[in-house]
Amino acid sequence: MKLLEIQSSVRLDRSISRALSHEFIQAWQNSHPNALHKQQDVGMHPPAHPTELWTTANYLPPDSRTPEMETALAASEQLIEELLWADRLLLGVPMYNFSVPSTFKAYLDNIVRVNRTFAFDSANFTFKGLAIGKKALVITPSAGDFAPDTPMGSLNFCETYLRSILGFIGIEDITIVAVPNQFMPDEIRQQSIEQARAKLMDLATTW
Repeated sequence: MKLLEIQSSVRLDRSISRALSHEFIQAWQNSHPNALHKQQDVGMHPPAHPTELWTTANYLPPDSRTPEMETALAASEQLIEELLWADRLLLGVPMYNFSVPSTFKAYLDNIVRVNRTFAFDSANFTFKGLAIGKKALVITPSAGDFAPDTPMGSLNFCETYLRSILGFIGIEDITIVAVPNQFMPDEIRQQSIEQARAKLMDLATTW
């Protein structure tokens, strides 16, 4: 079993997604002692945004790219190989302004690439995900409660986007553990953390 952990919070010590991810990984490794684990921290080390050269290179066959184009795509290629290596993805993705952190969006822009993580049939205008056979677990703290049946539910572009973009590249087995109400009084905040922790500890033995 191979686990890729991707963290996108810009916080370190006060990050709920990082803390819960750490606890989950420890419990998961106890249940999977031979598992391999890699971490990609795009919160602390965001990948570069695509450029014009990057985009041009992306849509050319590999044998048509110049050395400069290969260099422009090198970091993206490394991130994709890392993604394809993994059987399990653990994503720490706090909600920022109703959606994902910009650091994580930059990561996605580097890994969602034609003929690498998805295929496109121009004759029928259909798409097919290539990053198949994986499971994703997402830990997503938020300031308030953005569950679908709440007044703020329609503003939850974080969860809907994650399900859509991961599904697009072939990752359809997605579990999201929300950690709401992190801007609420401490008692409510801690209750949400404990509920998320309990779910994660259950998942550590079955996921």
